[in-house]
Amino acid sequence: MKKDTAIIAIIGAAVLAFVAGTMINKPAKKAGDAAAAAQPVQAQQTAQAAAAPAFAGNPSMGPADAKVTIIEISDFQCPFCSRAKATLDELHKEYPNDLRIVFVNQPLSFHNQARPAAIASFAAHKQGKFWEMYDKLFSNAKELGDDNYKKWAKEIGLDMARFESDLKDADVAKAVDRDQAVANALGVSGTPGFFVNGVSLSGAQPKEEFKKIIDEQIKKANDELGKGTPMAEINEKLTRANNPSVGSQIIGLVFKGEEPPKSAAAAPPAPKREKPGDDPNVVWKVELHGDEPIKGNADALVTLVEFTDFQCPFCSKVRASLEEVKKNYAPDKVRLVFKNQPLPFHSNAMIAAEAALCAGDQGKFWEMEERLFSNQGALGADELPGHAKEVGLNLDKFNKCLADHKFKPQILKDQATAEKITATGTPAFFVNGRKLGGNRPFEDFKKLIDEEMGKAEAKVASGVARKEIYAKTIGDGKEFIPPPPLEAKVADFDYRGSPTLGPKDAKVKIVEFKDFECPFCAKIIPALKQVQKDNASKVSIVFKHFPLSNQCNPKMSREMHPGACLAAYWSMAAEAQGKFWEFEDIVFQNYQSMMPREGELPARLAAQTENLKRWCKEIGMDIAKAEAFVASKAYEDRLKKDMNEAVDAGVNGTPAVYINGRKYNGGMNADRLNKIIGQVLEGKL
Repeated sequence: MKKDTAIIAIIGAAVLAFVAGTMINKPAKKAGDAAAAAQPVQAQQTAQAAAAPAFAGNPSMGPADAKVTIIEISDFQCPFCSRAKATLDELHKEYPNDLRIVFVNQPLSFHNQARPAAIASFAAHKQGKFWEMYDKLFSNAKELGDDNYKKWAKEIGLDMARFESDLKDADVAKAVDRDQAVANALGVSGTPGFFVNGVSLSGAQPKEEFKKIIDEQIKKANDELGKGTPMAEINEKLTRANNPSVGSQIIGLVFKGEEPPKSAAAAPPAPKREKPGDDPNVVWKVELHGDEPIKGNADALVTLVEFTDFQCPFCSKVRASLEEVKKNYAPDKVRLVFKNQPLPFHSNAMIAAEAALCAGDQGKFWEMEERLFSNQGALGADELPGHAKEVGLNLDKFNKCLADHKFKPQILKDQATAEKITATGTPAFFVNGRKLGGNRPFEDFKKLIDEEMGKAEAKVASGVARKEIYAKTIGDGKEFIPPPPLEAKVADFDYRGSPTLGPKDAKVKIVEFKDFECPFCAKIIPALKQVQKDNASKVSIVFKHFPLSNQCNPKMSREMHPGACLAAYWSMAAEAQGKFWEFEDIVFQNYQSMMPREGELPARLAAQTENLKRWCKEIGMDIAKAEAFVASKAYEDRLKKDMNEAVDAGVNGTPAVYINGRKYNGGMNADRLNKIIGQVLEGKL
């Protein structure tokens, strides 16, 4: 069935919105029907709509007089939102006359292409093609990127000049901001989230869950019609009744286009607090190895060294500042030196770094660098040859270079340098050794460059050769001496009964203490799994619980993660059914939406229980058995044992990682961990 696009005016056009609880839409059309005549809009409605703020009416599909309205709060880069989208498509087909779907953007900050995709969707919306772009974005969620937005815009028949202009339009960006503020005001900080006539649902719920609520709401709507309630009032009446806590806000913010409270807007980034290692007056010993890609002359007065990650959104954003540096300083004044620092929680960062250097092997590093940063949503191993082709590389040579990991040693060398100078996050810059971290405006670069330029010119005047300036400047620079990777103290762990990935008699046992609401615990999973895979017969991963909640952890003086204990209980129920690692995966993929952020704790825990049950069902667990396990409190002894061991070992936060009983203090990088494990196996550590 064709999706009907709401006639909603966008910035600079007449605005049609929800009026008295009703969205003014094109009439629904069925396949094969002749185009229906537009329904007349009464003067009062038109006047109210014209006065409404832009984007007051979000994109909608389905008839204006539908008995059920689903508000979909979503993120185009969220995999569970893609799954939910398929469910909504089926529901739209099954309830063509009774269901309307209204879309609200909630791009999450850790999805680097979610906001650009949201902007692209609204730019398409301005030309009446929101749902066509919506389909493209969700169908190609792994390929989100500027080039593809334009490609898909062309495919759905948009005016390209207008689309490209709207992508840069501040008002379109403000519309996305407003959507986020609406979502936050309604208490939906994770995605996907839904309100079905006000009834709240979170996560990628099965179709049956939606149908149960929809059928109930249709019955209630029919009852209201039987009582003589006007159709235009039914959605509003049911929404208030179904959700007393936020029903009025749903009506005001989504139905009527009222402005969300300022407190609900996405919080601006907190002022950057400099770490001790970020003092811009300290000169660090940033050594060059001679194999780095460089823009500028070898004897430039100022050397700007960049440590970056191709999957890091801030590394992409800072390109604009670097371009200004290039425009404002001649090559004999400033040179840019590129160093790789792929972060372990960016799954495609390492292979992208290798691809860029492989392109450099054919004299095309900077072309590939630009290409990769412009397509951060498409950096998978299967997508890199396409980028190589676009920049004119010999594909056979490129593919062999990648397969041989020819430049991985160079990347590891860059990472070792980064660790010695505290460049552990990205982007990180050093201006003649002076550190400048993060996505900085050009003015911040200019300040340090000009200061160092003056010093360098003075050295030249005193007789120092230009080519020696950098080495002399950093020669006595500071280096960070990291602590030993493994502490001397050896904790005595009982590995019996704990979930173990790998052989139980492995020579190296890596114990991880985790909390299911801890974001950093989620980030270490890829590195640890890779290490176990690389050393399959020699290494095992052992999971132990340390929930940061005083509900079950007597060592916690205050509540940090109120859902952590309940998740731990259910994880042991999963373990009892041989599904622990599947449980870990699905919960850490969804931990941000595991528990509602608002409301009384009992209600939040009840909602969390439903989410956990749903995820357990998705991984094939027997829910009745799991409920019985949790109700019996069969988890208590194991949980108490894990927490006692944690305290004895000195654990005071999560994640905490121990290798053969010794606490590990290094970064969660698979290559670094493999090196440490190799030394342990050789008896060197």
